Amino acid sequence: MRKKQILFLTALMFCLSLAQLTRPAGANATRRANTAWHFVEIETTVHRVGVETSSEDPEERRWYISNVVTQPDDVPTYSLIKQRIIPYFSRNVMDPAEKRGIAIDYGEQDVRLNGESSFANFATRAEAEEERNKAIEYRKDQSGNIYSFEMVYGPANGEETSKPKLIYRDQEAPNYEGGKQ
Repeated sequence: MRKKQILFLTALMFCLSLAQLTRPAGANATRRANTAWHFVEIETTVHRVGVETSSEDPEERRWYISNVVTQPDDVPTYSLIKQRIIPYFSRNVMDPAEKRGIAIDYGEQDVRLNGESSFANFATRAEAEEERNKAIEYRKDQSGNIYSFEMVYGPANGEETSKPKLIYRDQEAPNYEGGKQ
C-alpha cells in the first residue's frame, strides 16, 4: 500500500511539474485566442466656444469613430467606457479642440462600443473592421459629419496621438473645423 502511495505521489508531482513547464506557452495561446477587438463610436454636438447657438451659428452634429483596437486585459467590457474611453476622448480630442475654439459636447449614453452592433467585442480584427465600415456607411445617412480618431490604450499625447480627421462631410450640415464654419 505504501508503494502505491509513493508511486501515486511521484506521478502526481511529475504531472504537475510538466503542467508548470508548459503553462507559459499555453497561457499565451489562450490569450491570443481570447483577444477581443472593438471600436468606439461617439455622437457629439459641436459649436464654437463662446458663441451662442443660433440660425447663423447652428450646432454641428458629429460622430467620432475610432480605429479598431484590442480590449485591454485590465478593464472589463462593462467598465471600459467610463474608465478608459471617456477620459481618453476628453483629454485627447475634446481638450485640444477647445483650445482651437471648438466645443464638443456629448453624454455617456452617446458613447457606444461597436456602434449600433449588439456585440460588446469581436473575435477577430477583420470582423471589427467590417462592422466599423458598416457603422461609417450607416452614419452617412444621419445628417452629420463623421470623424475618425485613433484610440490608444496607453500613453497618449493629445491630437498627436488621437489624430482626429474628417472622413465624411455632410454638405447640408455645418462644419466647425478649425473653429470656423
